Amino acid sequence: MIKKYTLLLCFIFLGKYTNAQDNFPSFDKIVHTFFTTYDLRTGQDSDDIRFVKKKEGYYIEEYDYNTNEFGRRALFWNADEKTYKKISFPEDSNLDTQHIEHYLTDYYKERFNTLPFFGYTGWPKDVITFLEEKSNLKEIDYYALGRAYSSSASHLLNNSSAFADTSVQFHLQESGKNQFSEEQLKLYKKYEEKAIENYTILCHKNPNYPTIVGGICNKLHNEYVDVYLNLSIYQNEEEALAFLPEGLYSDFFIDYAKNYLNSVAPNAILFTTGDNDTYPLLYAQAKLKYRQDVTIINTSLLNQSSYVNHLRNDVVMGTPPIKFTLSPETYALEKLDVIIIGNETPSIPFPDLKNILKLLNSNDPTTLYEADKKYAQLPSKQLGIKITNQDTLKVMFKTQYLVQGEILALDIIQANIKNRPVYCAFNEIPILSHYLEVSGFVYKLTGKPQNSIENDSYLAGIDAEKTYSVLINDFKFHKITETHVGTKLSVMIGYASSYKILLNHYYTVGDLKKCKELISKFIEFYAKDLYLQTHYWTMDITEIAYKIGATEDGAILLDYLLKNLEHEQKKNDIDNTPTMALFLKKKIFGEKKEKRLSEEKLEEYFILLSEMSRLNTGNSSLDKRINALQDFYGF
Repeated sequence: MIKKYTLLLCFIFLGKYTNAQDNFPSFDKIVHTFFTTYDLRTGQDSDDIRFVKKKEGYYIEEYDYNTNEFGRRALFWNADEKTYKKISFPEDSNLDTQHIEHYLTDYYKERFNTLPFFGYTGWPKDVITFLEEKSNLKEIDYYALGRAYSSSASHLLNNSSAFADTSVQFHLQESGKNQFSEEQLKLYKKYEEKAIENYTILCHKNPNYPTIVGGICNKLHNEYVDVYLNLSIYQNEEEALAFLPEGLYSDFFIDYAKNYLNSVAPNAILFTTGDNDTYPLLYAQAKLKYRQDVTIINTSLLNQSSYVNHLRNDVVMGTPPIKFTLSPETYALEKLDVIIIGNETPSIPFPDLKNILKLLNSNDPTTLYEADKKYAQLPSKQLGIKITNQDTLKVMFKTQYLVQGEILALDIIQANIKNRPVYCAFNEIPILSHYLEVSGFVYKLTGKPQNSIENDSYLAGIDAEKTYSVLINDFKFHKITETHVGTKLSVMIGYASSYKILLNHYYTVGDLKKCKELISKFIEFYAKDLYLQTHYWTMDITEIAYKIGATEDGAILLDYLLKNLEHEQKKNDIDNTPTMALFLKKKIFGEKKEKRLSEEKLEEYFILLSEMSRLNTGNSSLDKRINALQDFYGF
């Protein structure tokens, strides 16, 4: 279930970005061309080269282990000549998919395809200089300027996003308040205000402009909260709160934040991982003073020691500091940036994590691994986290190493779970997914999950009573005002998932009354234009409606699914712009309609329609529409 959720969100947000410079090939094309022409040198790995986008074109840079820097640079694609240049790498026409996947991440594609320059120290300054001199900026230029100013600000604080210029960094301590001088605070705010200015212009021009977190307006709101968080960490809460304006986020997103916060017990810890499941919730807490008893912990930020020390030293939103076993000295200065996982067989199965963390604190020889440098080490792939006197979470690592954020997340769990309930907004700690229990719209970490969920590798059970209360009694939902599909879907998928899981539970135990109640509630609020894009969930709900005899509700659900498919059909018909090639094709092969949908999407819709055709609808009108769509989407 969670895997499908992740893949769909990636598809929604990323799609195809407009290229920042029309005369530059896409980053995808650059990477594919390199790895279908050349191979890495003997001994090189994916991390040993990097792509650099500059005014002159795309360069390939190689890492030099003698200087510990990227040095030798070769121009691979020349912008003036608009051609690829021959470079001194081993030639190889076989596509290396492993290396391709390493570079074609969401992060790199978004930045290389939207920024005029990227991939080297100083790129934000070059982007700002280049675009501030232009007149009549395009939408993508405003976005690139916003990105460049935002990165300029974050680079002053740390190098977490890479390419920071150390000569202009503030060199702040990893803990402590009021670290900015007056001039530093002024400069940091200046860059962030310029980022916000450009995002605001773009938000007004085109609210549907796509970003990695949804529409640009959502990106704008998240930027404000990101500044709030940084000022909380390095300066003080008063300064941070003063930066947060009233009226951030739509009612739709505020409802989302409240629904997730209402899903957890008092005094809970809630792990999040991205922008959209972190910033709206922080805003609801900080500005609206809603559920300030909950401590929100972003697992991505746990790789920054300053953020970790903020959690352990400060009273955040009125909640007590987070407890840790690892000392600040143990993870200071990137000492735990990589933790090797050993292969020793422990003398007792699943040894207590707390004891191992204490050994890390003392630099015990069993927790050290020496190769080209010293690394921290966990002696065994097995660990245990005691949560009660009777229950232990059994951890079995399948990877060869961890990064700082992963070990600190486990530390937070073992040090706090006996006194504070722990939840995940998504699947932030996948190694513990077999202990996750659905609780409203989030997942509770528990040693004994209730109501086992069969055939799900990502969830173990569901607290039906709590989830029912959140979905039926406490659910908050205003009319959707968001127009960007990705922004809406980032919220609505989570809603559909919890409704589907709870509905499956009540259907399994035979509580038809609650099944009907859930289906009616779902129909009442769920966005009608999103049924097809979330059909993994909506079709399952439709099937159960018919199985329990709720044919009227089943017909409503099925009608919305069919309308979405019919809209896709109409859209594809309209998109067939007449061309001479199309005219000749029709002349030769007849009036067969062109379908611009991919073969994968056609197959997906055809399978969906096959599932629909097996429903006992008792409605000839719906059956005819299904048959007509099968003809269109068939192979």
